[in-house]
Order: sequence, then C-alpha cells, then structure tokens
Amino acid sequence: MNYKVIKIEEIKKINQYKWFRQFSNPCYGFNVKMDVTKLLRFTKENHQSFFINTLYLLTSALNQIEEMRLREVNGEIRLYDEINPAFTVMTSAGIFENTGFEMINDYELFYKKASSIIEAVKKQTSVKETYNDSKLYNEYYITCIPWLSIEGMTHPLIDNDYESLSCPRICWDKYREENGRMVMTLNITVNHCFVDGYPLSRAFTLVQEYFNNLTGIVK
Repeated sequence: MNYKVIKIEEIKKINQYKWFRQFSNPCYGFNVKMDVTKLLRFTKENHQSFFINTLYLLTSALNQIEEMRLREVNGEIRLYDEINPAFTVMTSAGIFENTGFEMINDYELFYKKASSIIEAVKKQTSVKETYNDSKLYNEYYITCIPWLSIEGMTHPLIDNDYESLSCPRICWDKYREENGRMVMTLNITVNHCFVDGYPLSRAFTLVQEYFNNLTGIVK
C-alpha cells in the first residue's frame, strides 16, 4: 500500500478542492453507454467470465488516471501508486457479500485470483456481520446489475464521511444489442474535490480503449 502524501497547498486544483470540500456530499457521476462487442466476443470465445474480464480492464484503465487514485484518509491527501478492486458477489444465501483483493497487473494471475474468490464467496451460506469492514480506502467500490438494462443509477453516499466519499463507485448493467453492437451502461461516480469532468471523461475514454484493444492488454 504505497502512496505519496500531498500537502493541501500542493493540490493541482486547489480552488476546486476547497470549494467542493465544503459540501456534505461532493460526489457526482456520469452514466455512459459503452461498446462491449469485442469484449463479449473475446469472453465467449475463451469461455470466460464477462464480469472478471470487465473488472480487470476497468481497474487497469482507471489506475492510469492520477485523479482516480487520490484519497483523503486520516486528514491527509494521498496519491496511491495503485488502487485495488473491491466488489460484490452474490452468495448461495441470496445476499451480496463485499470482497476484493490487491490489484494484480498480470491478466492470467488476476483472472485466477478473482475466479477463486468469487467461486468461494458464491458457496457461502452466510455473510460477514459487518456489511463493509474495509478501512483501507485504496479501493474502487464496484458492483454490477446483470439482470436489468438501465439508463443510469445513483449510489448511496455517506454525508461528511470524506474518506468514504473519496472512493469512486462503479456499476454496470446487463449488456444488450443496439444497432448491431453490444453495449452496456457504465456508471462511474467520483468526488468532485479530486475529479472534475475532464479526468472523468478521460477515464471513460480509456476504459473504452481497453475494451476495444483487450487482446493486446490481456497477453
């Protein structure tokens, strides 16, 4: 868990930070339709998990955006070297469990790790007493809604909890065919103290590039 502490006066967009830091909830998000035609084809050809492949490409892409790796923890601004995937899995009890692991940049090792964790959690007949016991914050909070096609969504956010609010929330829905392409809606919700419209737009653009060029990424 390596990170650099950034002094308040060293924040690149200090006026933006100071303004939105006054808000009890400074978060906002975009809902963007993503083309997953190549991703879905690759997944089916290799008999793989669409969720795990999406998880890897998404986390890998977002970690290239500096603003997505900024957090406010213990009263200090941190720029983490890397952010980890934290995600929900449905257990056999029909209840979601929060899980995750440290980011692995090797695709095959990432896939094996994620698959092992997901299969183990699916077999659980109960869940942890604490719904979300992570205090690390160097995570992306990730979930998906594979049963429904949606136009947009919002996330539950904790007012005045700036540690939690500094963690991006991510969700995608059920893929479907539109005009001969396979698409899904991707929501990324961020803290405006750190992420304005430009880096958030770059994040979506880079995620789409990873979806389009995944064969060169997952080698």
